[in-house]
Amino acid sequence: MKTGNETIPLSVVQSPIEIDKGLPLTITSPSDSLFIPNGSPYASVSYTHLPSTTAQPVTDLHGNIVRNGGRFFILPPFTVAGGIRRIKTGNETIPLSVVQSPIEIDKGLPLTITSPSDSLFIPNGSPVFISFELTPIIGAFPLEWTVVAGLPEGTLVKVEGYPHTVPGSFSIHRVRDNTYKLLFCTLDSSLCGNVAIVEDEAKNRLLAVNQKHPYEFVLEQLPSSSAASK
Repeated sequence: MKTGNETIPLSVVQSPIEIDKGLPLTITSPSDSLFIPNGSPYASVSYTHLPSTTAQPVTDLHGNIVRNGGRFFILPPFTVAGGIRRIKTGNETIPLSVVQSPIEIDKGLPLTITSPSDSLFIPNGSPVFISFELTPIIGAFPLEWTVVAGLPEGTLVKVEGYPHTVPGSFSIHRVRDNTYKLLFCTLDSSLCGNVAIVEDEAKNRLLAVNQKHPYEFVLEQLPSSSAASK
């Protein structure tokens, strides 16, 4: 980030925001090895390239630029179903599954979408962290989206709480006008897939990661949590 009189972000800092994982780093050792030996000398650390803050900003369904770290409903561009919720599926004892509500008038649950980009807005194509808001019932249980492979319906989007999650990140991409899709890529970018909709045996509309047609959506921007509580 920028500190003091810097005109560009040159300072390396720890984020004060718990859900902010920071920026990706590349760590390289001069050792002729496939791994980084413990105590390796002269290891270099550099920031991985991220989309420029000159990239086109993400906009809401009305065409307004959305705020980085803002609160949103994720909604279908056409009224065929509702927004995004988390529910219990299968043997889950708490709601860990990310689904689209089948009820058209149900906007789902508010979501926070944050880009690690040093920008007030979310750049198109930027990696993003997506999480449901904490609720008194769930308490401090982490509600950030993650991905779990090997389930009966395939690779599914869940909230944190499952073992064997797939290391990687989501990113947001404009499809047309104010309509977007999400991609999920593994940490080494060797495998990427669209966030799409699949159905389970109970006809729940689960968010999944595959090569099928992506779930396209618009964003309805909500007031900040502090403004909403007034």
